[in-house]
Amino acid sequence: MTRSQETGNGAMNKGEEMPRAGGWGWLLLPTLLMFAGLNLVFGLFALRLGDPAAATSASLAVGPVTWSFLQLVLLWIAVSRLRASGVSVRELIGFDRQRLLSDVGLGIVVAAACVAVILVSLWLVEPVFGGGELPFAPWAMIWWLLVTSITAAVGEEVYFRGFLFDRLGRLSRPTLLLVTSLAFAVWHLSPVMLLHTFLVGLGLGWVYLATRRLLPVMLGHWLTDVVGGFWLLGSW
Repeated sequence: MTRSQETGNGAMNKGEEMPRAGGWGWLLLPTLLMFAGLNLVFGLFALRLGDPAAATSASLAVGPVTWSFLQLVLLWIAVSRLRASGVSVRELIGFDRQRLLSDVGLGIVVAAACVAVILVSLWLVEPVFGGGELPFAPWAMIWWLLVTSITAAVGEEVYFRGFLFDRLGRLSRPTLLLVTSLAFAVWHLSPVMLLHTFLVGLGLGWVYLATRRLLPVMLGHWLTDVVGGFWLLGSW
């Protein structure tokens, strides 16, 4: 078992590398990246359209495309840092043909639980924030289903569960789950999504710690986003 697979156990074996101190900035980096990326897109539209209101609407309309690129940047950062630390991303993902069916089954269970949590959370926060109108065009939702669901499942899981769990592995499991789930929630930059992304992050992190592999978590994340995409498409 690799050092990365021992992440989150709060203990070291004899002769094992000392846990690295610090690393808290990596929790904030995704939010800064999302904030900078969204503002860059808004600025480009503002320069082209000359109207802040129109630029805001245009930025929201292409949201899934923007998120996909930012998720790929997050994936690149995570893979680069993991490799620099001598951690195998392939081992973190843990693809195994012999366990593929069980991974798919677990992914379906994870997705069902995530969807249930999201529906309950949205029901709770809707009286506070309201439902609002869907800002995405149909083509952008198709992009969400075909592209963003994949980039989110891979990029976000490799970063928030793979990289952060390795980088902050000196923490106790409850603390590790709490801080990474909070970072995962804040990265989405949405008050409406804050509760359910935090709870979903807790669940995905727990599954990762239980299985020591990202693949089932990625499958569950992907299926959750696909279900969400179809639900949004049906809301028109």
